[in-house]
Amino acid sequence: MVYVAICEDDEAYCEIIVHKIGCCLSERFRMEFHLDIFADLAALQVHLSQNRVDVLFLDIMIQNENAMDWSVVHLAGKSTPIIFMTSHPESAYNISETNCCYYLVKSRIDEVSLTRALQSALQKTAKKDPNLTVIKQGNASRVISYADILYIETFNNNLTLHFIDGDKINIYSSLKDFADRLPPNFLRCHKSFMVNMNHIVGYAPHLFFLKTGSTVPIPPKRYKHVIDCYRGYLENM
Repeated sequence: MVYVAICEDDEAYCEIIVHKIGCCLSERFRMEFHLDIFADLAALQVHLSQNRVDVLFLDIMIQNENAMDWSVVHLAGKSTPIIFMTSHPESAYNISETNCCYYLVKSRIDEVSLTRALQSALQKTAKKDPNLTVIKQGNASRVISYADILYIETFNNNLTLHFIDGDKINIYSSLKDFADRLPPNFLRCHKSFMVNMNHIVGYAPHLFFLKTGSTVPIPPKRYKHVIDCYRGYLENM
């Protein structure tokens, strides 16, 4: 799942860019995504402080305030990659001080430029994510790395995390809730399985083959869609 935030105060243009971003992520990247839309910087700041954001699309001028200046002050120290958009390139005078990963002129945004912008942002997201998280096991807590998870299996809201070293951890959670925490390289390939695409070495009807020799099933009815998602990941990440 990719979490995208958009801050744009022009309602008409916002509808256009939301549609373009949605089409690009679903058709070009084959990724599941969630979009949050904001028309002012104060609301965006609250959202960024409380929620995960993998990519931020930010109009340079928001309600007569330069959002680049705002980002230098309010997003200092944050690693969320920003794709700036503008109709006024002259407003981008301090772009080097920001966490800008791509710069788009609104009148020139097409499928190619948007794909390049998202590709750059998602690559930065993957690099900056330390992959470390804490999970609860009864009264104990354990630090794990998402990068070490081979695949995840679910049964009746109990998850088994299978690790590349052969270790297994059982936790109580729905696969849907746990998936919301995972980086974009995890693919739900089956109603009961998610696979770390970085550990796939091949596929055939109707299985993924993993580095350890393990296999993960792919339902026949979803086989084409799942393989398209995996190919999209390889091409764009």
